[in-house]
Amino acid sequence: MAWWKEGAEAVVAALLEASGPGGTLVAPAFQDDTWSGRNSLPDCAAQCPQPFCPSKGAGSQGAIAEAVRQHPGSVRSCHPTHSWVAIGQAAPDLMRDHHRSPTPCGPGNPFEQLIRRDGCIVALGVGVNSITLFHYLEDTLEVPYLGVRDAARRHITYTPAGKRIQYEFPGIVEEVLEATGVMKVGRVGHATTRLLRARDFRQFLITIFNNDPYCLVLRPPDRTSDNLLLDALQKASSMLRAWSRGPQSTLVPIQWPGAEQGVVREDCPAFAGYGPLSEPPASAEIPRRRETDKTEIPLCKANNRHPELFREGELFNQYGVAFCDRCSWHQRFPRGQSA
Repeated sequence: MAWWKEGAEAVVAALLEASGPGGTLVAPAFQDDTWSGRNSLPDCAAQCPQPFCPSKGAGSQGAIAEAVRQHPGSVRSCHPTHSWVAIGQAAPDLMRDHHRSPTPCGPGNPFEQLIRRDGCIVALGVGVNSITLFHYLEDTLEVPYLGVRDAARRHITYTPAGKRIQYEFPGIVEEVLEATGVMKVGRVGHATTRLLRARDFRQFLITIFNNDPYCLVLRPPDRTSDNLLLDALQKASSMLRAWSRGPQSTLVPIQWPGAEQGVVREDCPAFAGYGPLSEPPASAEIPRRRETDKTEIPLCKANNRHPELFREGELFNQYGVAFCDRCSWHQRFPRGQSA
């Protein structure tokens, strides 16, 4: 992150000038309450959903994003955890349909309009792990490794069923995006800045998803190792090979094999045993093994923490829930077959 001595308002003014009189500036106003358990925007909860959000609640995405939200004439999209704000000519059109989206990044979110208008994504002083558009096609495809859905808050957790490659190894993903030419990297003042055209990024995501639907989540690559770096390097190489065969623009629907509901693969190198709870978790989606006086949750080294369990601490803060039926390793190595 870099400092701008004139303040965040000066950065916003410069971005608006670069956008031109007919341009529009969009920034995140997220206040993700999945981990805190509280309503992030209580001042408008009774009116939600609606075309635009009237909340004056602050986002949690930094000073520049907050300066956009507080700018006169800014428009905020309606979403209880992942709203966006925009300034400019197209702001109402970009923000209007988010109240129809059942998840933060699914159909109806502002990214769709950004792609249609061939807008640009600018990561100013932050890395590729801050680019939210990664989630758009996951929502569109409804990939099986997504986390638990919360219909009341129109939310879905994107990490409990896998450790994401752009979070664990952002440098590897950045090298892939630079090598494909999809992302340009330069300097703005003292800040390293990344620039991507939304349509180019969508084409990249379509290409790598058509090649490997599990390309963004890390898994043990075999039965002898839980080395996630090895899996990240293999996935990066696969992304580059897929791109070299030719970028794709048509998304191929994913045909998932039938899931073996509730399966726990104790023979997997990422299996981390069971964590005991005195009370069962609230979500019916979390796999569990019931005993006489307690509930045990299967755990996985390759999964992230779950929002309903991380407050328990200890094992639940070290490992994620073992959603084996959603795992590419389980599909690659069915029960009874050797690696």
